[in-house]
Amino acid sequence: MRHHFTWGEVFERSDRLADQHDWDGLIRLYDALDAALAEESAEESAEESADERELRQCRARVARVAVVELPATRAPDAVRILVREYEDGPPHSGALWETLAHVRTWEEVGPHLRHPLLRHLVAHARVLRGEDLSGADGLDPGAYGGVPLSLAPWEAEFWDVQEHPGSSGRSGGSAAIASLSSVGREGRRRLPTAGGGAVPVLAAPEALVPGAPTYTFVGVSGPVRCGVEQAAARYLRTLPADERPSYATPISFAAAYPDLVLALGGSSAYGTVASTALGRVAVWRMLRRFAGLPPTAPTADVSAFVAGLTCLTWELSSDEIWFVHLAVGQGGLEGQGGVSWIVDGQDVD
Repeated sequence: MRHHFTWGEVFERSDRLADQHDWDGLIRLYDALDAALAEESAEESAEESADERELRQCRARVARVAVVELPATRAPDAVRILVREYEDGPPHSGALWETLAHVRTWEEVGPHLRHPLLRHLVAHARVLRGEDLSGADGLDPGAYGGVPLSLAPWEAEFWDVQEHPGSSGRSGGSAAIASLSSVGREGRRRLPTAGGGAVPVLAAPEALVPGAPTYTFVGVSGPVRCGVEQAAARYLRTLPADERPSYATPISFAAAYPDLVLALGGSSAYGTVASTALGRVAVWRMLRRFAGLPPTAPTADVSAFVAGLTCLTWELSSDEIWFVHLAVGQGGLEGQGGVSWIVDGQDVD
């Protein structure tokens, strides 16, 4: 059965209802779209139809307006809509939990969020927006592999709580872009002549949440048994000679952290899901793997490991906007006795 909703009409109607503070009307519109989508989906047995795609886009638009505009007294309605969108799949709805976390405090939405995975995604997104949720009722620090519910000092050092993916407006904004750059090249070092075997093949990080792809363009290498300078040189020697950088710039892991959160959270040229919460979990999982720490290890052990890391970043002539080039080493810049890892990716618009 052909539905009677069109994108233009739903776009204007949702804005009008929000401007008039007609919250009941806005929720009725969402529920009507949800019912129409369920009916359309039931009729289709093969691929998604054009009508189904249009309905899903219309519903996602109304969901976003509701999450952004509903007053605090209607937080249960905002949460219900968020859960429905999440259950239909992040590729369709985007990381709507990031929008909710941007516009609402944990006190407003926490009591109504009972979905265990979504509850913790919103919590970590709120932590990245400055809330300390350690000790908050109903949150399990071990739910995402021991990622703390407050920012560690090294996380907060360069992280700007005002800059993150997900527009706070009615229309979704583009994701924040990861672009770790050594522009300025202060203190840059000439890389040594590469020696030793090839760097292990880079692997994309695993999906962090069932059903939620990361859409990441970044790969992470296995351990390289040498210092960070040698690791970078060995990795880069596979490039054509005219594209291979001769210099790299030292950078603290804390300074690289914001770009890693964005890149590992899904920021890319064409990714549809970008989540600081997912990115933060990915960074902590990566660090625990590097350090050989179990998920139950104290947060202080991860922070101690970070304090001993040395990092190098570089630029390629082919870099445009979406890129992260990072060598992470334990054991200092000098000598061959360290262990290093490569975190690298480039996405072209």
